[in-house]
Amino acid sequence: MEATLFYKELGRLLYAIAAADDHVTPKEVETVKWIVKDLLVPVESSTDHHGTDKAFITEFEFDTLLERTATSDEAYASFTAYMEQHKHHLTEERRELIYNCAESVANAMHGVNAKELPLLIDLHRMLG
Repeated sequence: MEATLFYKELGRLLYAIAAADDHVTPKEVETVKWIVKDLLVPVESSTDHHGTDKAFITEFEFDTLLERTATSDEAYASFTAYMEQHKHHLTEERRELIYNCAESVANAMHGVNAKELPLLIDLHRMLG
């Protein structure tokens, strides 16, 4: 269950970053797909009952929020609540992975913008 919840909340965080300026671009969606395929799948060994790598939960959650046109605030609030309960269970490597994923999405379109920067600063503080 822990891996499932982690990847679901990571998807919410990445959505919050992408949607911070109220517009999720195709480049941001493409970056999330790259993150899952190249950063998350190689380090995750667990699979769901269909044999699918649990890292894909991140992409599924991101896509679900995008389809629902969820707000950045609600997605970020969910991730923050997750961190409050589970931060002490995360390894240093996992915290670095979270930040690197968030930073990749923020940099997907012409670098970090003014709406994304406060989220990255807060995330850095939260992970520290």
